[in-house]
Amino acid sequence: MKKALSQQQKEYKEAKEHFEQTNKDFEQKLAATKLLGTVNQETMERLVEDTGLHTALNRLGAAESALLKWSKEMIKKEKDYLQNKEAVDRMYAFIDKNPHIKAQLIQAAMNMN
Repeated sequence: MKKALSQQQKEYKEAKEHFEQTNKDFEQKLAATKLLGTVNQETMERLVEDTGLHTALNRLGAAESALLKWSKEMIKKEKDYLQNKEAVDRMYAFIDKNPHIKAQLIQAAMNMN
């Protein structure tokens, strides 16, 4: 049986899939542009704008933040949290300083019920 996702989990999943597709489109257009000649900053900016890559990245960032905020509240209801409170709180404290920790927390948040 498939588990029901929270609103934050759904939004993150959708934003991630949208970003991945947008990034794929960007990379394809960039490769095609490189075949035609040199790529400069103006060309890159136009490609980013045309593909919506910046908007997709912002949407993904907002979805990540909402997911992590939600997970921090949800984890406080877990029995394991009380036993590992200090370690878990430390992970959340360093979330913006360590991409590895952030990735672990996002993965854990996507597995929460």
